[in-house]
Amino acid sequence: MAAPVFIIAASVSAELHQAMIEARGLALTAKNARALAVRAGSKTVGFRAITDFIEELASAIISQSRVINHHAEKLSTQAVTAWHSDNAMAHFRWVEAQKPEHLASIRPHINQCDKQLDALNHELQIGLRDLIGQIDESYKHIRTANLIATSSHVEAATAGDFREQLEVIADNIRKTADRIAAHLNRANSLLSQNHRERKIAC
Repeated sequence: MAAPVFIIAASVSAELHQAMIEARGLALTAKNARALAVRAGSKTVGFRAITDFIEELASAIISQSRVINHHAEKLSTQAVTAWHSDNAMAHFRWVEAQKPEHLASIRPHINQCDKQLDALNHELQIGLRDLIGQIDESYKHIRTANLIATSSHVEAATAGDFREQLEVIADNIRKTADRIAAHLNRANSLLSQNHRERKIAC
């Protein structure tokens, strides 16, 4: 029952790890943009200011990815515990059906295991919901990245000989944002589907 949550948590971690790698690439893009803006001098004053936002954005995405990974790891641990409890409950049910003469001796264990399983399932529901909320928060960074990319294109238009190089940087920002969004979308899809299924099952 809970084993799929463990797999999903691992998959979400993998997607967020890739998003973090992309964000580090975005930080490198910011450094390249800053170096180019310094070389271009007064023609790219506006662009130079944008590089600060790119660096801050990259840092925010990396930080958010770490937070989500921490939640995913916690969820994974809870899922494994719930999986063991579910297996124990299945064993108790088998004994209950096949060897009713032992029912009195195992009834306290059944009740304890049942309570633990209910509590774990409740925690898993909360954990899934929290992870979905964290990923939704990350989408704000993607919207910011697209705004920065648009602003970068506007500033590049007035950069004279440096226009083409700055436009490449602006395109890289947008493409990186799209790749990060793709990882977030896959993670969100996994979590949302499992969250709905668990709500139906409860």
